[in-house]
Amino acid sequence: MTGEIRGADIVARALDRAGLRTVFTLSGNHIMPIFDAALETELKLVHVRHEAAAVHMADAWGRLTGRCGVALVTGGAGHANAVAALCTAQAADSPLVLLSGHAGLSELGRGGFQEMRQADMAEPLAKASWTANSVETLGFDIARAVCIATSGRAGPVHLSLPVDLLEGTIEDAPELWPDTLAFAPVVQSLGDREADAVVTAIAGAKRPLILAGPMLCHPPTKPLLTRLADALGVPALGMESPRGINDPSLGAFAEVLKHSDLIVLLGKPHDFTIRFGDAPHVGPTAEFVVIDPDPGI
Repeated sequence: MTGEIRGADIVARALDRAGLRTVFTLSGNHIMPIFDAALETELKLVHVRHEAAAVHMADAWGRLTGRCGVALVTGGAGHANAVAALCTAQAADSPLVLLSGHAGLSELGRGGFQEMRQADMAEPLAKASWTANSVETLGFDIARAVCIATSGRAGPVHLSLPVDLLEGTIEDAPELWPDTLAFAPVVQSLGDREADAVVTAIAGAKRPLILAGPMLCHPPTKPLLTRLADALGVPALGMESPRGINDPSLGAFAEVLKHSDLIVLLGKPHDFTIRFGDAPHVGPTAEFVVIDPDPGI
């Protein structure tokens, strides 16, 4: 296709090309150009009645399908309404992109309509949060957001879309469109030497236990945890409830944890849900092995 296209067309077509065609949204002034652009794609807009609901639905979509959920909200108050829902997605390791409309770049600092520092607001609850700054790179902004959300420890990503970029026009050209691989997650693998060391440690333990985080509790990935437990002959449990070891659905898990001599944390933070690994909840001589895509864990 040749001729002029709008920034909104780039956003809609980028989502379409990535196969992310279900978008949970609540309309508003800043994002109406995307609604118009969606008519020329296979995007399905699921309209809700509160911005947080759009994020929660995208969160559920991501967990149930294993694909990146997409929420689209307007800027200002709409964005503010949506941000709190990112907390749930973050805790659940849910792959999600929140696209928020935004005051025009040309109006910033001049009292633009519903102008606020949206990227800063979402940053504590997102793997990455930024504001697009050019029409030319909008497709790559979308690809980057999807890649980050689905790579390593999955989680929410926020991207603000200034309305003047969405309404702006540019000559269609191949260089506007990211390659399909730009949307793909970056795969992280445990090295052979490290994997052998973990297997050796498990074999040498009397009462080993594997605790997995939310990323291995979602329907698409949960069978992998069962396969791992069967292959190693070691009990493996997924933890996603904020009740942690006190979750009634876990039965006598607290007692099992207390008597385990080796605890393998697989994508599971060493946090309040296991009482930070402190005695008496964990045996004083118990050892931990941490396997996680996040180097900060």
